[in-house]
Amino acid sequence: MAPERAAIDRQLDAIFASEAFSSAPKMRALLRYLVDATLAGDEERLKGYAIGVDVFERGAGFDPGSDPIVRVQAGRLRKLLEAYYTTTGRDDAVRIDIPKGAYAVTVTSGSGDVEPDAERASGPVHLVRRQLDGWRGLARRPALLATAGTALAVLGLVAALSLGGGEDARSPAPEIAKDAITLAILPFADMSQDGANGPFADGLTDALTTALARVKTLAVASRTSAFQYRDPADLRDVGGKLGVRYLVEGGLQRDRERMRVNVQLIDALSGAHIWAQHYDRAEGDSLDVQSELVMTLAAEIRPQLLNAAKRAMEARPAQPATAWQLYIQSTWTPGEAARNSLAWEKERVALATRALDLDPDLGQAHSVLSDKLAYLANVDPPSDTEDARAKAAEHARRALDLAPGDADAVFNVSIHHWHAGRIQEAEELTRRTLELDPNHVLARFLVKSVPYTCAAAPQDVIDELTAFDGHISADNPVRWVTLTWISLLYLNGEDLARAVDFARRADQIFRTPDTVYRLAAILVGLGEAEEAVALVAELRSTWPNLDPRHYAEVAIPRRCGSAPKSAYLRGIYGALAEAVEARHGG
Repeated sequence: MAPERAAIDRQLDAIFASEAFSSAPKMRALLRYLVDATLAGDEERLKGYAIGVDVFERGAGFDPGSDPIVRVQAGRLRKLLEAYYTTTGRDDAVRIDIPKGAYAVTVTSGSGDVEPDAERASGPVHLVRRQLDGWRGLARRPALLATAGTALAVLGLVAALSLGGGEDARSPAPEIAKDAITLAILPFADMSQDGANGPFADGLTDALTTALARVKTLAVASRTSAFQYRDPADLRDVGGKLGVRYLVEGGLQRDRERMRVNVQLIDALSGAHIWAQHYDRAEGDSLDVQSELVMTLAAEIRPQLLNAAKRAMEARPAQPATAWQLYIQSTWTPGEAARNSLAWEKERVALATRALDLDPDLGQAHSVLSDKLAYLANVDPPSDTEDARAKAAEHARRALDLAPGDADAVFNVSIHHWHAGRIQEAEELTRRTLELDPNHVLARFLVKSVPYTCAAAPQDVIDELTAFDGHISADNPVRWVTLTWISLLYLNGEDLARAVDFARRADQIFRTPDTVYRLAAILVGLGEAEEAVALVAELRSTWPNLDPRHYAEVAIPRRCGSAPKSAYLRGIYGALAEAVEARHGG
């Protein structure tokens, strides 16, 4: 029998409650619309024009031939549904699909044990399709799917990416996204003799697992799976059983007035430590202390994981990369994985472009290109063309259409708008990033600082941001961002002595044209023109087209517009351009 409408509605509710759909209102609206139109037999509503007008509010002049919004979003919806039914919904009693080449849905029994005769299907909802390809056949057989999906995930992670762990026959690994960076948070150990810290340690583990599970580039083993390994003897064995490449473990010590949390990030393939740190905290409200520690740990672990995963990708034997792998490699993370050169940045552009060649609907890759192209337009004059800026804007639009629930993708688009001088849009998307991932460290910092890009910040804001920086470990590469922004805010406040101090500290961690220009401009303002010119000359070894005049007269006006400090900043950077031109002729 065909599933009744009530069963279909319950299935829609289950789909909409899943993580991917709960943060994607347009995907929910599109699926509801397609189901309703299909069940009603309304073929007109299932055409591209009607969907564009009714769901995506494109207006009466909408032309589906020139605007691919419906085709692109329907393709994304198909992928989300496939992902749902290979994970959360693999045992659901009802399955909803959108066959390629059409917008009408098909509704089938999820059990797949019996294939009714297709002639018994009535109306526009087909109960079964007699010609099933291999994957669709597995998708309707949950037991086979779970086994095949797990095997494919583990084999893909080990052989293709060298990112995931192995699979132990005695304890099957959980099903994990094929290209994800795989991670498990092991239970934090209570180091006290009386075991009094056990509940806090478990709560910290659980909260950190939840925080990192929000990150779309990570596949985090469930709490239930990880909590089996409270006292692991061999972490390589644990990684294999959980099907993950990386493990976080730690311990908690307490005395009467403070606690110490020790944390390590471990490569489960080799058993080697990638990173380790300890954190001392004064006693206080347990939930407040836990929340602060989780935010700190998420800020510390994410860049370490991304850099480790990139190193693993680069070290693997030559083989075709997937679109997702190319996207990961195209991202920028401060630290040893990044390089300060035009060639390196253009390689990131090429990687993201190749990702889109493989998957044109990969919104995350669009987000990288939106950021990179806008950034290069400001710091590399030959890259500052009308066509490049238009492409950056189009990639930003596509990224938000295709990956609206991915905090990192939304954050990349916020930075695109910042480079392009659309500060209000940058602020809005930074806030949206925090809604999606409250522990996104850069968004937490920039939501406070971006409004003062070209304006004087109140001292209490600078003090708050300086305290924020002080809570980050000294070796965390994210501090390059926090320090350079604090320098910028002091520059906007015309406090050059403090501005140069923070700029120098940032320069010890990493350099980009933006930060070198800022440090050099401050030095000129302090009467140290010779050192400033030397800095620019040194940067030209890796950025051959460097032009301080373009930065002063094009990039700064583009970014600042008519903001309060626009004229002041143009003057500061103009003085740097004059100093460079006076010594080297431009």
